[in-house]
Amino acid sequence: MMPLSLFYSYAHEDEPLRDELQGHLGILQRRGVIDAWHDRDIPPASDWAQEIDRHLQSADIVLLLVSADFIASDYIWGRELKFALERQASGDAQVIPILIRAVDIEDAPFSHLQGLPTDLRPVTSWPNRDEAWTDVAKGVRRAVKRIQAQRAGDGQPPATAPSPPPPAPTVRDAFDRPGFGVVPRTAANRGGGAGSDLDGDADFVQSPPPVDGDALLQRVVSGFRGQVREAARARGTEIDDPHALDQQAATLIDVHQQRRVLWVDDVPANNRFEAAALSHLQIDVVQVLDTESALARLRAARDDASDDAFDLVISDWSRVPSAASGEAEGPRLLRRMRDEGFTTPLVFYHGEFQPTRRARRREEAARGGALGEAVQPDELVQLVVRALASG
Repeated sequence: MMPLSLFYSYAHEDEPLRDELQGHLGILQRRGVIDAWHDRDIPPASDWAQEIDRHLQSADIVLLLVSADFIASDYIWGRELKFALERQASGDAQVIPILIRAVDIEDAPFSHLQGLPTDLRPVTSWPNRDEAWTDVAKGVRRAVKRIQAQRAGDGQPPATAPSPPPPAPTVRDAFDRPGFGVVPRTAANRGGGAGSDLDGDADFVQSPPPVDGDALLQRVVSGFRGQVREAARARGTEIDDPHALDQQAATLIDVHQQRRVLWVDDVPANNRFEAAALSHLQIDVVQVLDTESALARLRAARDDASDDAFDLVISDWSRVPSAASGEAEGPRLLRRMRDEGFTTPLVFYHGEFQPTRRARRREEAARGGALGEAVQPDELVQLVVRALASG
C-alpha cells in the first residue's frame, strides 16, 4: 500500500515543536506509512506559494499545529486552513487539529473536528512532552488506518482534489514567507521502505535505510535510550552498554507491524520510564492493574477479531491483594492465560535481586511457559526485542 501524504500546517514560531512531532512520526515515515511534507522542504529558487498549494492539494492528511501564532497568521488562516477545510468537507483529506500551545479555539472553524492530544490538552502543558507526542502519534496512526480501510473498501483511489485557491496576496514581510531562506531536506532525512506499518501482510520492496543516517530517527533512539537510563537509575543501577540499547531500538523500529504490549502491575508508576521508552518506538503500551483486568483485555482483543491483539504481556510477580494463597499473581496470570488458550508471550519484570530467590523465580517462570524474567531495564528490553521482533 502506498504511503499517505501528510502536510504540516504550522506557524514558523512553532518550528521547534513541529520538529519534535516530526521526530515522533519518523517511525511511521520510515515504515512507509506516511510521506510527510512541510514548507522547509521547498527547494531553493522554487515558487513557495505554488509548492505549498501543490502539496496541500495532494495531501491525504493535514495536521494543524494550533497555537496563538497559528491563529494569528493571515497566510495560514486565509489560505492553508481555508483550502484544507474545503478538502475535509469534500472527503478528499482528513484534517487533524493538534493543540501544541494553549489558545482559545472555541469559535475556530476547525473546532468541530476531533483533535489531539487526548482531551485537547496542549502538548506543552504535559509534564512529559514525549508522552504527549506519543499520544498524538497514536492518533495519527489511527487516522491512517481509517483512511486505508476506507480505500480498501472502496476499491478505488480517492477523488481528485479541487483546484487550490488563487495565488496568495503579496506578503508584507519577506521573512514571513513560508519558503524564505529554507534548505531542502536531504534524502537521508526521508523515510524509506515500502509497505505499511498497519498491514501485516504487506510486501516490502526494500529494507529501510540505517537509522544512523536519519536525524529524525536518531532523535527517537536518543529519547528511548534516555528513558531506559532513567529507569535503570530508578532501580539503583546504570546501563553498561548504551550502544546495545541503540541497536535494540533500531531492531524494534524496523518491525513494520504495529506492536501492542499489555503491562500488568498494581503500581504502574514504578514502570513509567520503561513504558515511556517503548512508547518512543511507537509500541502501544496498555496498562492494567490486576489479573482479571488483564484477562478481560486479552479476551476482548481476541473476540474483536481485529488487529488489536496483544503481542506481549509484561507482568510483575506479586500483586496486592492476591487472589490465591500460595500462588503469586504473576504466575497465576500466566497459568490462567495458558488455561484459556492464550499463547501470547509473557515476561516477568520484578524486583527480586537476591540471586538464589531470583533463580527460583526464573525456574518457576520457565516451567509455566514464560518467555523470561528481568529485574533490570536493559534485561527487559532484550526480552521485548525477542518477543516483538520475531513475529
